[in-house]
Amino acid sequence: MDGIPRIVVGTHYASMKDEKMTEHRWICGDTFDSIYGYADHSAQLILTDVPYDLKQEQKEFLHSKFTRIAPCVIIFSPPENQWLHPADQYLFWVKPISTKNTSKSYSRFVEMIFIYGRSTWNWDRHWSQYTNVFTDLVDDAAHHTYRKPPSLIERLIRNHTNPGDTVFDPFAGSGVVADVCMKLGRNSYSIERDSKYQRPSLIQV
Repeated sequence: MDGIPRIVVGTHYASMKDEKMTEHRWICGDTFDSIYGYADHSAQLILTDVPYDLKQEQKEFLHSKFTRIAPCVIIFSPPENQWLHPADQYLFWVKPISTKNTSKSYSRFVEMIFIYGRSTWNWDRHWSQYTNVFTDLVDDAAHHTYRKPPSLIERLIRNHTNPGDTVFDPFAGSGVVADVCMKLGRNSYSIERDSKYQRPSLIQV
């Protein structure tokens, strides 16, 4: 169809030590088009870093789809263009201090994390895993300009899902959520429109 990006779907199966298989699907396409293909309650968690320039009506549209697909939704959001209010919980990621972009305004070192709903809550970990302010470091920004720290993604996935659950990242970027899911024995669904971030291990044309 005219105006619809070409969608490439790939599936990768990862074997864990206990010999259970996890499924990891990657779609190269536009989230606003592809999200219609996901059934109600097809994931236990949506964990994503949405584009920071979305308009209000775009956020409302996506949020209605997110909450239909998963009972728990976690969204990274900048303070200057926040996701929808009210959220059930608010977390904060304090990024490493940088001198970039200070010629015209103050630098921003904090990103907000909005949490909606709840499915699983694994409360038996060390108390330091449940503070609402995090200072994790990005492992390698060369993967993606806006890459999030794998350690922070791992903390959120461990806290809100169990092994065998499915995590959906509709704005996958470098694929850090999918990578952590493979490590932790969770299934993952990912959508990313930028072909330069395609994952050779996940995409099969």
